[in-house]
Amino acid sequence: MSDVAAPQRVLISPMELRVWRVLQAVFFLVGAVILGALFIAPKLGLHLLWNVLIPVAPALLVIAPGLWRNVCPMGTTSLMPRHLGLSRRKHLSAAAQGWMAVGALALLLVIVPLRHVIFDTNGYAIGAALVAVAALTVGLGMVFEWKSAWCSGLCPVYPVELLYGEEPLVSVKNAHCRSCENCVLPCKDGTPDLHPANASSQAPARWSGLILAGGFPGFIWGWYQVPNYEGLEGFKHLHIAYGYPLVAMAAALCAFLALRAVVGASRERMLVRVFAAAAVIVYYWFKAPVMLGFGGNPAAALIDLHATLPEVTPWVLRGIVIAAFAWLLVLKPSRGRVWAIKPATA
Repeated sequence: MSDVAAPQRVLISPMELRVWRVLQAVFFLVGAVILGALFIAPKLGLHLLWNVLIPVAPALLVIAPGLWRNVCPMGTTSLMPRHLGLSRRKHLSAAAQGWMAVGALALLLVIVPLRHVIFDTNGYAIGAALVAVAALTVGLGMVFEWKSAWCSGLCPVYPVELLYGEEPLVSVKNAHCRSCENCVLPCKDGTPDLHPANASSQAPARWSGLILAGGFPGFIWGWYQVPNYEGLEGFKHLHIAYGYPLVAMAAALCAFLALRAVVGASRERMLVRVFAAAAVIVYYWFKAPVMLGFGGNPAAALIDLHATLPEVTPWVLRGIVIAAFAWLLVLKPSRGRVWAIKPATA
């Protein structure tokens, strides 16, 4: 990993590339094992996906989003056609990229509430959804250049990467793009100081980015107010599954817009960082205690220590979460770091 502060043009060495390829293969295998478990041993697959893999993702996106971008199993899947020379390598227009951003946000807001409805409790359902998404990523990779259509386009995690990764702690070298084809302009992988509301010149992307930046803390809070439903019962409660997070998101967005009107557009970047910190803090406020077995559902714990740790542990964890992410996203001096150091332009 590199601590470079500016987007230098550094070619990855053959040894470094081999290391990254091994890591990509390992993470791809892990993803394949989890996917297989969702069908063969659903209880285990659901635990590995929702209680092991997903809980570490927000922290990783804050600290080193470029690392995740290099090893994400779905990203590796989407880029296989390009690596194998099977892609038609078409460039998306700027307008199309703008609408891709809208699609990514729409997918995020549709998929996440469905966790309570069916995905958190039905391994077959989430497994089938992941297979469908993988097929979509391969199809997009067969047509479009590098990361433009999926990793920096339609992927529902990408807007969250933009929000949480605006000021990463570390940068890495880009392990997928051997040369830059300018498939996305500006490319967030190699451009510092971008966030959801300024990552595109296209109005649809800017508006969808603004909605996410301002509303995401409320969306996460609202999501945690909804219970998980068993079987098909959740489809009778779609108004609850979607209502809580979307109404809370609208309230948070209104607060964001009001504050932006007070502090002025020149302070928008800092305001986005504050709301990004709020979003990840809200997530771990609820999730961190559960990861150690607090919260009444030992099956959801990463490691169940509630019987050995003091009762005050959840509040200690929450204090650590607030301090850590307030520093990482708001108080840490800006270094202008990028996610992944950009390779030379082709």
